Amino acid sequence: MTVELRRIGQGFCGTVWASSIESNAFKREDGGPGRSLYKDYTMHLKTLESLHTDHEHRICVPACHHYIRSDDKTWWDSNVSGFPDGFQIPCNVLITERIPPFPDEVRNRIIERYCPEELKASIKSSKPDEDCLIRPYLGRRRLDPGRKQRRFQAFSLRNYPLHLDQIEELQLDGVLYARVMAETLAHLYWIAHIDANDVEFVLAPPRRDQAETESAGAQIMRSSILGDHCVWLLDFDCCRSMSQDEAGVQQAVGAFYRNDPFYPRPGRTDDRDRRLWEEFRDQFLSSSAAILDPESPEARLPGLWIALVEQKC
Repeated sequence: MTVELRRIGQGFCGTVWASSIESNAFKREDGGPGRSLYKDYTMHLKTLESLHTDHEHRICVPACHHYIRSDDKTWWDSNVSGFPDGFQIPCNVLITERIPPFPDEVRNRIIERYCPEELKASIKSSKPDEDCLIRPYLGRRRLDPGRKQRRFQAFSLRNYPLHLDQIEELQLDGVLYARVMAETLAHLYWIAHIDANDVEFVLAPPRRDQAETESAGAQIMRSSILGDHCVWLLDFDCCRSMSQDEAGVQQAVGAFYRNDPFYPRPGRTDDRDRRLWEEFRDQFLSSSAAILDPESPEARLPGLWIALVEQKC
């Protein structure tokens, strides 16, 4: 490997690396036990295959390039020097398209609005905070954004959590985000037959040339704060195969509530939250109906999923 990699993220599965001149991300299986990059790879491919249909989708999914085994001596001999000391022990690696981070001008807008004053200068000059992706939390509002700040605070633009009240404050299109998520779940459930357990949605810029990959139909959204951006889907290592019956629906409902609060939630008292859930619900049912044969036994499952999600709230 002729270019030096730097760490751009870390999760339960392991560390994630990229260079400043390539569009690939390298996820190493050097995290905790019990997580599998090969499973991430196979579920990622299933997700991409579910987009190879005539059914509309507006989600961006990174291209999935290669799964490298720890014993692939040819690859490691050629590439090990790209990793820094301490990370040159061969392990399984998943090579995917890198989701592009937001540019400096977007980062600075978020910092000016939400970063504690005493941290602004350090965050603006922080190399790790250049890897700015935003998690849209449509199912959570900040408890009390006006409360007195703690003396010791943390702030990071890596996977920055943007809560529903902030989405409204920035005049972002939360309804469109909700529709894209609902549509995506319909694809995962009824085409890929996976339960979407612990997947992650992020806001990030669109790829430079969307026509290059399977996600060419992704919806580009425009905002004075975030600029052009899309909803991206990533992290598939906890997804599980889902049977097309009531047991599978129960499994998917459990995954829905275990995930971070990306999705709108039913049963809220705020009228805005109720309307957002209704938009999500209606899109999920509409997308599901377009996928499933109305005469098939599976045609009742989307309605059952909605009923169970609303019952559990």
